[in-house]
Amino acid sequence: MKFYDQGKPVFRSTEQYEKRKAQKAPQKAEGKVAEGQWESPVVHRTKFEALIEDLRRDYELKGRKTWPRRLQHLIHLRKAFQNMRVKAITTDRLQEYVSRRPCEGASNATINRALDCLYRTLVLGTRHMPPKVGKIPHFPRLHEDNVREGYFEHDEFLALRGAVPDHIKVAMTIAYYTAMRKGEIIGANGLRWDQINLEEGSIRLVSRQTKTKEPRVIYMASDFLLVMMKAKELRDWNYPHCPYVCHMNGKPITNFEHGWDAACKRVGLEGRAFHDLRRTGVRNLIRAGVPETVAMQISGHKTRSVFDRYNITSERDLKQAATKLSDYIQEQKVTFPVTASQLSELLAKEPVMQPVEKIGGEGGDLKSRVVRTHALPLGGHAPWRLRYAPVTP
Repeated sequence: MKFYDQGKPVFRSTEQYEKRKAQKAPQKAEGKVAEGQWESPVVHRTKFEALIEDLRRDYELKGRKTWPRRLQHLIHLRKAFQNMRVKAITTDRLQEYVSRRPCEGASNATINRALDCLYRTLVLGTRHMPPKVGKIPHFPRLHEDNVREGYFEHDEFLALRGAVPDHIKVAMTIAYYTAMRKGEIIGANGLRWDQINLEEGSIRLVSRQTKTKEPRVIYMASDFLLVMMKAKELRDWNYPHCPYVCHMNGKPITNFEHGWDAACKRVGLEGRAFHDLRRTGVRNLIRAGVPETVAMQISGHKTRSVFDRYNITSERDLKQAATKLSDYIQEQKVTFPVTASQLSELLAKEPVMQPVEKIGGEGGDLKSRVVRTHALPLGGHAPWRLRYAPVTP
């Protein structure tokens, strides 16, 4: 068939075997051209490997740090879609890939991250001019149940901080009070002393250090500030030329899993992760009454959905909620001052009135009881106080 796209003739197969359907193909193609939905020949020629190079270039231009992780996903994606035209990547093939990966030992989260990588390559293909990808198929998703919910109570934090080696104490304190990420505290790009103002009590993170590429300012007080002052004093005495806040013998710390795991086992907190301190920091900010927008600014969260995952609810929070609810209900009870004479007159006129404390007790159905409230005048001696609650008959 032959049709025109922006004045240029296009020759393509109708991909039909019947003459009647083939005769209608040019008209349909011209309609797609008019609606901007026509797929160029590039879409039918593009292969999976061509999109990988576009993905790598996109990561380099945006300066993202997760490209090594993407390479791990691409290893398995290449096994499934290597030398395949993008047009042939359909939902059926994706479902086949998803059903095969668990047999290879992959978790649901790993499979979903690989699908995210593939989806990103297809999105970049649609943004190319001319487009390399036409229509993106539906991507299946697996349920993930790997959300960690660990956190530290204050006594657990103090016990663990006393058990860890000295080069971990400062990092622990920073994470506990600020909810900073581990990569923002330690490592070659970690926190430096020129970013800390002890007189002002502030920490200033630059954009290159943060995961969200946005600078942050965090203030210190009380125990946190005292720990940082002591760390600065020891650093000036032993390693005056070391620029890193968290260091070991004057060199930046890159990892301390061995010392961390040994200390956790020693104090009975085996299995806890350093990242649990970040969840604890977020939780403490909210429990202290800090507005959520301010807490997100301190911890560096950009999305509310991720922030809610870090705002862990404990059993103590549930008990406090029950206590607050009980106090609120007690405040709703109405108290009226009456004298002894007024009380006898009230009971004679309204024998059906019952105190709140007797509602639901023995003798009669709750629905048959009617409780009314009256505002009685003050006066007389020896006032009596009865509590009544309004109940709809």
